[in-house]
Amino acid sequence: MSRLETLEPLPEETVTRERSLLRHRPFVLLWLVQTLSQTSQNAVNFALLVLVQGILERGAPLPTNTAVGLAVLSFSLPAVLVSPLSGVVADRFDRRSVLITTNALRGLAVIGLLFIEARWAPLAALLVVYALAFASGTVGQFFGPALWSMLPSVVPSGRLVRANALFNLTFTASQLAGFAIAGPLLVKLVGVRAVLGATVVFFAVSTALSILLPRVAVNRRLVLNTGALVVQVWNEMVEGVRLAAGHRVLRKAIGYLAVATATYLVVAALGPGYVTLVLELAKEDIAYLVLPAGLGVVFGTLIVDRVTRWLGIERTADIALVGGGLLLVALAELPDALGRGIAELIGAVTVAALLGLADGLVRAPAQTLLQAEAPEQARGRIFAVFFTVSNSVAFLPVFGAGALADAFGVTTVLLGLGVVLTLTGAWQLLARRARS
Repeated sequence: MSRLETLEPLPEETVTRERSLLRHRPFVLLWLVQTLSQTSQNAVNFALLVLVQGILERGAPLPTNTAVGLAVLSFSLPAVLVSPLSGVVADRFDRRSVLITTNALRGLAVIGLLFIEARWAPLAALLVVYALAFASGTVGQFFGPALWSMLPSVVPSGRLVRANALFNLTFTASQLAGFAIAGPLLVKLVGVRAVLGATVVFFAVSTALSILLPRVAVNRRLVLNTGALVVQVWNEMVEGVRLAAGHRVLRKAIGYLAVATATYLVVAALGPGYVTLVLELAKEDIAYLVLPAGLGVVFGTLIVDRVTRWLGIERTADIALVGGGLLLVALAELPDALGRGIAELIGAVTVAALLGLADGLVRAPAQTLLQAEAPEQARGRIFAVFFTVSNSVAFLPVFGAGALADAFGVTTVLLGLGVVLTLTGAWQLLARRARS
């Protein structure tokens, strides 16, 4: 029997419904840990850029763009370098302990940033910022696999899709709140040091909440010496890759999540150009696309549980991927279909909202597939494979989308991406039909 069948509630469960997830204490604790930690980390990442800019204003030892780029690289590079090891840690140690440790250490790294003083030499200050950002980013990579691997352990039976939808919504909201809204607003109002101080408090609260989480038993093995430890860790990382690569559903879930992440980044990178060059609005008017997309994600969170009960988990992701591809094609074709003016703007707003909906209907089912099909003793490593693939793929749109848009046009890139997503989803639907 497929493990996916255990995710579907019995008919009587559908009628009576399990009690709300928000009344289930272990889930609420884990959800609060995610919210506080990820919002704080995104706010810290924004504050790092402000710190670097302030250091450069006292005397620039490096070109401005280079210095800022190194700051971004400092907290993003560990995502590729450390992710495979983080999965082994999530599977070999109590995941609750991993969450406690990662939150506490990131709080300490932020405290280190508060000790940087204006009287320091600019180059020395920059090096300390980069080192602490890299250390915080490295520790943070152990947080994700432990968090997502622990989620099925704190969710009532039959509610995993809904739980993943809420976690995805929180993940998106934490990015907006920490890096795009609260970070910039609070830095402007109270200053960067006050914002960093607040994140220390939030990391401390998140650490305390993590202590209240239930322990998750792990299968520890005795390691006799350092050499044996290195061999064991390496073998377990390889085993995680083999498990993910050798299982059709796991490959598909990881692929869908990586595609969703890359697509989000491409659209984010091309959004300002689409607003100014296609819609012919001011760049500040990107809110016309961002707000509807965010509302679409919220609506997707509200309905994904019902949709997966109706269509099935895997089929929901397939259909949503096809829908997302067709919506990108529609976004690219809006100028030709509707012409310039209010009709085009209304069309863009509508498509953006539906794209957010499609994103939510891809991510939650795909993550549920990943959690359901991954063996419990290897779930952390499976998620580490996902994070490694996703973070590696994420570099492509960041560096390539703008260049392609400059060469071929924003709408051409959106059209090409839409066609690829549509064909991929349609191929998966046909393949499932052939297997059934």
